[in-house]
Amino acid sequence: MNRPDRLIVHVLPQAFLMALTAGGRLVELQIARRDRPSPVDGVFLGRLERVMPDLDAAFVDIGIGRSGFLRSEDRAGIDGWPPAGSPVLVQVRNEGDGDKGPRLSMDVAVSGRYLVYHPLGTGVNFSRRIDGESERERLASHLVGTLDGGIVLRTAAAGASADVLRADASQVMEHWEQLRRHALDVAPPADLSARIPGARDPIERMLRDHGAGLEELILDDRTMARDLQDEMDRREENIRVRWHNGAMPVFEIDDVAGQIDTALASRIALASGVQVLFEPGETLCAVDVDSAGAAGRQGRAPRRPVEVNLEAAPAIAQQLRLRNIAGAVVIDFVTMRSSYDRDKVQAALAEVLRDDPVPTQVYGFTRLGHFELTRARRGTTLAGQLEALEDRGR
Repeated sequence: MNRPDRLIVHVLPQAFLMALTAGGRLVELQIARRDRPSPVDGVFLGRLERVMPDLDAAFVDIGIGRSGFLRSEDRAGIDGWPPAGSPVLVQVRNEGDGDKGPRLSMDVAVSGRYLVYHPLGTGVNFSRRIDGESERERLASHLVGTLDGGIVLRTAAAGASADVLRADASQVMEHWEQLRRHALDVAPPADLSARIPGARDPIERMLRDHGAGLEELILDDRTMARDLQDEMDRREENIRVRWHNGAMPVFEIDDVAGQIDTALASRIALASGVQVLFEPGETLCAVDVDSAGAAGRQGRAPRRPVEVNLEAAPAIAQQLRLRNIAGAVVIDFVTMRSSYDRDKVQAALAEVLRDDPVPTQVYGFTRLGHFELTRARRGTTLAGQLEALEDRGR
C-alpha cells in the first residue's frame, strides 16, 4: 500500500468527510461531526468516579455523557488508584462503541508534525519506517536536551533538518504547557484540548498525521480552501490546496464515491476475477477468498493458489483499514499445501499492514489453515459512521 498523496474533503453543514487516497486508491475515510467533535486524542481533566477491583480498572467522568474506562496498565506508572472524586489527567485513546465508553490513558501524548511527546516517557523512539542506524542517530542528536520526557519520531521526520525538528519540538512543548496551565484553572470534568485553538481541528489533524507524502489538498468549500492555502504558505508546506468548484461532486475525484460503495459491500471483485467476501460480526470478522471467478479466465490456465492469495492480501489490508474493522479477523485464503507459499502470503500481508496506523497483530495460519490477526478498535466502523451521519442529516 502506498503512502497517501491526496486528501479530498467534502464539506457538509453537519460534518467533514475526509478521504485519503494513494495513487487514486482510497486508503482511509474519516468523518468528523461538526456538532460533536470526536474526543479521540483529546486531553481531559477527568474526575475518578469509581474503581472496579475485579477488573483492576476505573471509570472516569470526562464530561462527554459517557464515563471513560481507565485500565491499570494505562496509569502510566502510578501505583494504586487515587480516591474516588480525585482529578486525573487523561487522554482519550479510542471513542468506544455502542454502550462502551472511551478508552483512556494517563500517558498523555502530544503530537506534532514530526514527533510525538510523552511527558511521562523516557528516551527517543522511532517510527518503524525510519530505517538506518545513522539516520536515527542523526535525528536523535538534534533533539538532545529539547524535551524532558519521551519522544517518538514520526515517519515524516526522516530527512528533516535540525531547525525543523527543534521548531516542532518547541511547538509541542508549548502545547503541553498550555494543557498543564489549563488543568490548574478548571474543575473536573473539563476538556483541556478545547481551550487550545486548532487542537481539535479535524483537517489539521489529518495533515499532522498524514502530511508526509501528501501533495494535494482538495476541498469543495472556497473559504476554507483559501484559509488553508494561506496556512500552507505561512508554514512553507509543499502541499497544493485547491478549491473544487466543478460540476461534478468532489468525491468523484479518484472515484472516492464508488470506492466507498465498494467498502460498504459484503463482496468485492478484484481485477482477475478473484472475489473477497467480508462477513463482519460483533467480535469477529470472517474474510473468504474465492478464486472461482478467476479459474481459467480468458482461456488462461488456472492460477496457482499462492498467486490468488498474493493478489488478495493487499486488497484485504486496504479494506480492513477503510472499513475500520476491529477485533479478531479470520481469513480463509485459498488452500496452499506448501509452507513456503504460506510464509510468502503471511509476509506479504504483514508488509502491507505496516502502513495501517491502527495497531494490528498478525498471528499467521492456524492448524486448520485459517489466517488470524487482530486489529485494535479505533471508533466506529465506516458503515456505522455513515449510518449515524445519515440519521443526523434527516
